Amino acid sequence: MYVFKIVILYLAAIHHSYGQQSGANADSTDVGIGCFSGDSSIMLTNGEQKQLDCLEIGDEILAVDRLEIVSTEMIFMLDKQRSKQAKFYTFITNSGYKISLTDLHLIPIISSNNKMNYIAARQVQLGDQLYVLMNGHIESSPVRNITIEIKKGYFAPLTLTGTILINDVLASCYASAKNHQWAQTSMAPFRWYYKLARFISVNEPFDNNGTDGIHWVVQMIYQLIIYIQPSALQIL
Repeated sequence: MYVFKIVILYLAAIHHSYGQQSGANADSTDVGIGCFSGDSSIMLTNGEQKQLDCLEIGDEILAVDRLEIVSTEMIFMLDKQRSKQAKFYTFITNSGYKISLTDLHLIPIISSNNKMNYIAARQVQLGDQLYVLMNGHIESSPVRNITIEIKKGYFAPLTLTGTILINDVLASCYASAKNHQWAQTSMAPFRWYYKLARFISVNEPFDNNGTDGIHWVVQMIYQLIIYIQPSALQIL
């Protein structure tokens, strides 16, 4: 616990450096963790497909960094619910790729200036270009169908890169934050701690004991951000 007290103080310093901005009410606690549907799968670096509910800490999976395919590790589950239902935005691309994620989860699209732009799932529109893994490379594919559906089970894995390929569609590991890179920067202390813990053979640095619910680390982070800089969050 002492390590995480230090981490929280570090995060507070990061957010304070941005200064107080106008935005969401600091008293608001209506912030949720975005997730992927339980029927989603990822690809391990050995080529094996694995369902999200079977993903384990330290699993080496494929992800994307600067549009390059890279290997990353799953650090812990930010949130998981095996039996609860949630509302998902399901996107199907022209090339047949499919991804289901909750409304505030970030997903990158190609912006009008041909740059990568992370937006909330609920902001995605027909024709928006998603990034997909096709023939071993990252390609773009426009969204041809959007549905909103209720599904049972959801999971939010966090990787070292902050990105993940869900059903071979690129997505952020983060939700509710307005900026993907800001969220990735804020999580740097946890990545450092994870790497150190794994180096000294600690198998579960974050005590991810398999119970359902939002991880206690995430709860602390959100409470801190709500108090210090709520304008950095998307509110339901």
